[in-house]
Amino acid sequence: MRSVEVEPPGRESQWCLVGNIVAERPSGEGGAQLRRGTKHFSPGTKIYAFPAQWGDGYENIIVVGRHRGSKKFVTMVIKSHWVTNWRAKVVYNPEVLRRLQEAGCRFWKPHNWKSEREVRKYLKGLQAPEKTSDSL
Repeated sequence: MRSVEVEPPGRESQWCLVGNIVAERPSGEGGAQLRRGTKHFSPGTKIYAFPAQWGDGYENIIVVGRHRGSKKFVTMVIKSHWVTNWRAKVVYNPEVLRRLQEAGCRFWKPHNWKSEREVRKYLKGLQAPEKTSDSL
C-alpha cells in the first residue's frame, strides 16, 4: 500500500519575487574595480524581494536572504541592480515567511501575491521597456 504525504498543519506558502545576487559588479571610483557579490551576500545567493517601498523606481529594495558570513537569514536594503534572474517562486521556508510578514508590518502594508501571474505582472511593470522580454 502506498503512503500519502499529508502537509503538516500551519504550513504556509506565499508567492514572492525572487532573484539571485550578481556574480560581479562594478565598485570603487568610476566603477573601475569588480566585486564578487555584495558585502552581505555571496554571488548567486537567492534573495526574496519586497514590493517597491519609496517611490524610487525600485532602485533600493528590501530583501531577505542568507548572509555571506553567518549563513543565517537577514533582512536588509540593497541596490536592485545587484540582483539578476528575477522570477516568481512560491516560498515555503518558515523563516523566510516569518521575515516577509514581520518586515511587512514595519515597512509596508502586507501584500501577498496570490499567483505567479500576479508576480510576473508586477515584475514586468518594474522593468524598463527596453529590458522587458516575452520570456517572463
